[in-house]
Amino acid sequence: MKKKTWRIVMALALAGTMAMGLTACGSGAVNSTAGGDTSAAQTAKETTQEASGDTGEVPVIKLWHIFGGDTDPNKAIIDQVVKDAEEKFHVKIESDTAENEAYKMKLKAAIAANETPDIFYTWGHGFIKPFVEAGKVEALDDYLTDDFKSHLGPSTLTGFQFDEKTYALTTDQSVACMFYNKEMFEKLNLEVPETFDDFLTVCQTFLDNGITPLTVGGKEPWTIAMYHDLLALRAVGSEGVKAATGKETGYDDPGFLEAAQCLKKLVDMGAFPDGSAGISREESEVPFLQGQIPMYLNGSWTATRVYKDSSLVQGKIGVFPFPVLKDGKSGVTDFTGGPDTAFAVSAATRDPKLTTEVAQYIAYELAIGKYKIGSSILPYVNVDVDKSEINPLLMEIYDFTKDATSYTIWWDNLMEGKDATVYLNKLQELFVGSITPEQYVAELQKLNQ
Repeated sequence: MKKKTWRIVMALALAGTMAMGLTACGSGAVNSTAGGDTSAAQTAKETTQEASGDTGEVPVIKLWHIFGGDTDPNKAIIDQVVKDAEEKFHVKIESDTAENEAYKMKLKAAIAANETPDIFYTWGHGFIKPFVEAGKVEALDDYLTDDFKSHLGPSTLTGFQFDEKTYALTTDQSVACMFYNKEMFEKLNLEVPETFDDFLTVCQTFLDNGITPLTVGGKEPWTIAMYHDLLALRAVGSEGVKAATGKETGYDDPGFLEAAQCLKKLVDMGAFPDGSAGISREESEVPFLQGQIPMYLNGSWTATRVYKDSSLVQGKIGVFPFPVLKDGKSGVTDFTGGPDTAFAVSAATRDPKLTTEVAQYIAYELAIGKYKIGSSILPYVNVDVDKSEINPLLMEIYDFTKDATSYTIWWDNLMEGKDATVYLNKLQELFVGSITPEQYVAELQKLNQ
């Protein structure tokens, strides 16, 4: 037996011994570790890389993401990008998908069980941070190509960087904004509101005319958070929100209570349809997309559904930044959102260089595809895209975000671990009226004690 072959066999035997009791993912594309210890994964990774040169097998890469729904316009894009990546990098990519909230639970369970897929869709800031600290995510800086780095702006990857290392590659940039039916506004001679008091007046005018002004899918509490987070941003300011959610301060700034009270005021006046707490995001959109509800606050990705071929409101919808609060600490150029979703690479992947190159290709090409169909704002720079192909509603959003003074990521991603779950649960309780605004803020305060 040749010495090289003997070394490989012995190394594989050693790697197998070290991996005893560890769970492999699917076809073995991922080598898992227990208790956050990455030493075994690193040894197995290096051994497999040495041995793989003699096998001639096509590498298998496991990919998890959220774009699997039949009605999701991003599904066709990522399916094509994955197919192109397979051809470009000579790999086999096995994809698995789940809906937003179910996906988050599935991913957390997989990471805890050391069954992390090679490439996985994730959120930044507080969502990915615990995975990074546990040693489950690969640092990507050493593997990024010069071409990819040429498309990075100064803040493109900020939400995915810890201790000056990059752990994920963004797929989009999004902001929360108010979509509104211009025809319904014109019929009642209403102007776009600039202040929250004006906004309440607009809502009441629609109510007086038998029209429910807003919609929300409260069964998925992040949709309620769209309203709450903007109200808190307007009242407290970006730095105040980041300080509190990051546990640098408490929630004793009176602006947090004001934000909760403003949300409660909208609920109490009947601004949302009856039963909103029990319907999904998708269900809540239906009356807006049918031209029955005049306003809908959600992410900029909603532009896609407004402009799809079957849309009943195509050409009738405009957007405006969320109104300001009197004596608030932020203006209309301060937004919730920013680059917040990305693809990360498992620390246990067999070939981190190859996997990272595949991940950066998928992230970058998906970002361009989503921008073209209007589901997100392009997060990368120096990209040659024909603007005539771009969804006009997304261009309208771009017009009022290009001079943004701040971006504040959604609270459930700013917060870490269980704090985000507590926050969303308490926000849902506030929405249905089982706790008061004062009790809600008190529950948030407990998180920082």
